[in-house]
Amino acid sequence: MKSYIDELDTAILPFVDYEGYDDRYPALSAQFFSAEFYDEIRHASRMLFQIFCKAAKVFQQAPDEFALNMDMPENLIPYLHRWNPLGLPTWLSRFDFVLDTQGRLRMVEINADTPCFLIESYYANGVAARFFDKPDPNIDARYELECFLRRVYQATSRENQNTTALVKENPFVFACFHDYPEDYGTTKFLMNAMKTDCPEADVRFLSFYDMVIDDAGILLSDGSHATNLYRLHPMELLIDETTSDGEPLGEMFLDLYNEGKFNLFNPPEAIILQNKSFMSLVYALYLTNQFFTGPEREIIERYLTPSYFESDFSGLDDGLYIQKEIWGREGRHVQVVRKYGAQIELYMEKVVDNYDDIVCRDSKKVMYQDFVNQKHFTHTVDSGVKAGFLTLSCFMLGDRASAVGCRFSPEEIAGTEAYFVPLLVE
Repeated sequence: MKSYIDELDTAILPFVDYEGYDDRYPALSAQFFSAEFYDEIRHASRMLFQIFCKAAKVFQQAPDEFALNMDMPENLIPYLHRWNPLGLPTWLSRFDFVLDTQGRLRMVEINADTPCFLIESYYANGVAARFFDKPDPNIDARYELECFLRRVYQATSRENQNTTALVKENPFVFACFHDYPEDYGTTKFLMNAMKTDCPEADVRFLSFYDMVIDDAGILLSDGSHATNLYRLHPMELLIDETTSDGEPLGEMFLDLYNEGKFNLFNPPEAIILQNKSFMSLVYALYLTNQFFTGPEREIIERYLTPSYFESDFSGLDDGLYIQKEIWGREGRHVQVVRKYGAQIELYMEKVVDNYDDIVCRDSKKVMYQDFVNQKHFTHTVDSGVKAGFLTLSCFMLGDRASAVGCRFSPEEIAGTEAYFVPLLVE
């Protein structure tokens, strides 16, 4: 039977089929919520973003020892204090929420450094809405994305023109490792969106495999240098990469950035919010009852899942908690533990089939969150009807809430097995 999946352009969404999975990545069914619900998730994201930016300044002003206690790579700390053209710690980010058993939104993570899931939210959701002939909650989102990328281009190019007297061109390079389909597709999607709204821009793709740096910055094939770089490569991995001769490539790269040779999108300080302990910092500041305003405290209490540093865990009440590695990705090493006084018992562990395919930094520490009992949903995939849970996302373009998206997982802790589910207005 024909579905909206048949109308998806695989040149835009190249990972409809994933090797090693029985089902295609998109679910056949859609998820309906009210227009007011989508307004709420955007409002929550917008307000949480302001709160997170406020807390990021606390991190940046704290001694280096504070960052080390949050498992921040020591060699990355010197690069987290530079001003950037948008004046925000992250330019493109994604908040993730779950729904508790009463249907209330609970924010569980932010991807502030290298957010994916853009193609699904900004493109595939609209294809599904047209197929089902239902209102699309992201009706204006693609236009918002293009306008945002113009803003990024103008802000970064203007800075380069003001600081580099002889710069006439401003090559804006989009880079990732091209042999990973999700990263490559996402990078090309953003690049093409910038080209659409900035036809005058010199926009190019560059694989990280082909990247060359010299004393003037990122050298391009025509002898010019990139003045702006979008990088879909985690900062916590980049910082420790070395050349074939053992030289500290990541540090050399960021030294050039600090010298103003090019701009980075996202900027390095996005890693502050990406660090999973950052939510613990926000919640600790909330508990002081002094740092946040009354309205900010109400948003935290309503939407932020209570989060704790590893060092504070022994003082928490007995009960169920999620334990997450600071640099974990795709559900790797996530556990649910039950606390009995000083005793900790494993309650549930996320099993990741493609463990070796998930590239992430080894974590020295963990953080904890209250365990959220989630509302159950059912969706239809290629192999039939499955029961499971939703992860709802909201993208931030700078400080503006934009597209929403949805993933569905048969497992309570979502990972790479999750399906894309279109969101429609009921």
